Amino acid sequence: MQYRTLGRTGLEVSVVGFGGIPIKDVDRQSAVAIVKRAVDLGINHIHTSPTYGNSASKVGEAIEGRRDDCILNVKIFGAKRSQTESQLRQAFEDLRTDHLDIVQFRITEGKFEQGMGDQGGLQVIKRAQDEGTVDHIGITDHHPEFLASAIESGEFSNLVVPFNYVYDGARERLIPRAKEMDVGIVAMKTLGKGALTNVPEALNYVWGHGVPTAIVGVSSLEEVEEDASIGEEMEPLTREQLKELDSRAEKLRAQYEVSNGALLPKG
Repeated sequence: MQYRTLGRTGLEVSVVGFGGIPIKDVDRQSAVAIVKRAVDLGINHIHTSPTYGNSASKVGEAIEGRRDDCILNVKIFGAKRSQTESQLRQAFEDLRTDHLDIVQFRITEGKFEQGMGDQGGLQVIKRAQDEGTVDHIGITDHHPEFLASAIESGEFSNLVVPFNYVYDGARERLIPRAKEMDVGIVAMKTLGKGALTNVPEALNYVWGHGVPTAIVGVSSLEEVEEDASIGEEMEPLTREQLKELDSRAEKLRAQYEVSNGALLPKG
């Protein structure tokens, strides 16, 4: 597995990140085995949330005794203090840990001012950081333009944004500005919620834009094996491959409804 530095967090993250949403629909024994296998294969960047059903508790069970092998990146909603406090407590309980490497401040543009204020959730996360139970604070939303503005606050060392070769708005403003500010970039929905089946090309497209780590949702051991093998042999795409992806993206936009990075069947 190859690793890259996640901006000014200084964390060395696996280029393939483990996306925790799908395992909520997998039986516990299988889900735990999937997470354990991912860690065995060098996938150290694990993304989950107490809002993802029982995903976080399955991750917590799987990494018990192996906490130091993992970088936990946990999404917490941040509009209201009470909501953030509750979800943060739940995350510690589910993940069976006393500290989180990254908390992703989940906020929308319409709630941003509220979340950043005295009664907002950011103050809860910053207090946890001061207390040593949270190492780094990131921000996440589905809209690259909003995130490009939000990171100007200087409060966030990293971010999570949807980015793939069909939903590629992050490369216009967000990715260049994040690089200038040394804000670590994490890409989610890298396979368009499963619609992008040319997995090696899709992931290498993301990495080729200087994104340190690409979250991939996995629900089977076979998927973990495939994703890890791609992360071991990153290959820059050729001009011909990029041209083919552009053509493929145009066809997919006509075929699917593209929503926040996901490709959904029309109608």
